[in-house]
Amino acid sequence: MTQQPYLLEKPQDPFYELPRLKLLPIREQPAFRVAKNSDACSLAELLAVIIGGSSQIESAEKLLVQFGSIQKIAQAHVNELEKVPGISNLTALRLKAALALGRKLLQPEDARPIIQSPEDAAQILMPLLAHREQEYMVVMPLSTRNHVLDVIEMYHGSLNASMVRVGELFKPALQRNAAAILIAHNHPSGDPGPSHEDVELTRAVVNAGKLLDVDVVDHLVIGLSRWISLKERRLGFS
Repeated sequence: MTQQPYLLEKPQDPFYELPRLKLLPIREQPAFRVAKNSDACSLAELLAVIIGGSSQIESAEKLLVQFGSIQKIAQAHVNELEKVPGISNLTALRLKAALALGRKLLQPEDARPIIQSPEDAAQILMPLLAHREQEYMVVMPLSTRNHVLDVIEMYHGSLNASMVRVGELFKPALQRNAAAILIAHNHPSGDPGPSHEDVELTRAVVNAGKLLDVDVVDHLVIGLSRWISLKERRLGFS
């Protein structure tokens, strides 16, 4: 018997549809339209370019249907965005980053938050870190007047002091010519009590800051509804 050659065929599924991206002429595809004139693009087209992939148009439309507006998408947690079909963890993070950049464009330099106390930093960081299911470490570079220049995610996963490269934590400050940094990480358990490793890491970061002439103003540990300032407790700061 002659073996039939393997053929790539459309699945025999009456509900199967090719992704719309493959059906559109190049000039009507979101990436082409954004390159030509991004101001003339719809929200779905702008989101599709950030999402990427063959089903980007469908995923963008599902996002808008699920959340109702770009404002609600911007406010959503990464875990909520991931529940939308076609949105991976990496795509959700890209969406959060892109929308945060848009907000920063509208924010005058003088309107940036000022960190005058651990409470000021906690108000910014609690919504970002309190409900994460993994550990995240962020760095907040500060200007000479303690204006927040950014909040940058540096590490995530099962963090321990040996995984964190102290020099990496200062890169955002050096790139932005910042005068100081504040570091923070969350405890997914909900208990913000600092571990021995947290204290040792703080001490190493503070000492490195002295060598680099970048002040380390604090290290916050974020729990579910509480936070702890290692500087207030004099842990790792001398």
